[in-house]
Amino acid sequence: MRTKSYKGHRLLCNLRSQASVEFLTTYAWAFIVIGVSMAALYYFGVLDFGKYLPQKCNFPSQFKCLDFSLRSPEVRVRLINNLGEDVQITSVQITNDAATPISCTVPVTPITWVSSAEQELVFTSCSGGGFITGARAGLKISMNYYAINTPSHPIHLVNGKVDGQVGSI
Repeated sequence: MRTKSYKGHRLLCNLRSQASVEFLTTYAWAFIVIGVSMAALYYFGVLDFGKYLPQKCNFPSQFKCLDFSLRSPEVRVRLINNLGEDVQITSVQITNDAATPISCTVPVTPITWVSSAEQELVFTSCSGGGFITGARAGLKISMNYYAINTPSHPIHLVNGKVDGQVGSI
């Protein structure tokens, strides 16, 4: 008798373990199907989260960003001089992280910039670097400047970033 009850217990355990494995396998297949479906929706652009991200312009507090515009083929950035003194912009550059970076005609320098005044930097003839109408662009802008009233004119570097969707003119 003892062997019969042991065999019955063993059979019951096998049935339970088989039910557990089938239960987990069903859920695993469900997760795989959901994952593949989400990947397909993302691949075909249905779930493009980039178009829902806010557009932003980040510069240090010395040069606060008031407004910007990304319109192919130009980039406009309006800044205000919060340094408390007049400065001379010696060079301006724009780039991005693309394999072939964006190429633009930069504003003519030097630019004399009075304290608390606004200045609009206009980059024209922009091409390459993923700067395509309808796409998002993350651009880095660098400016070299010095304070006019400082006798030795040490050059300072300020970096800013503009991130938004490229429109058309």
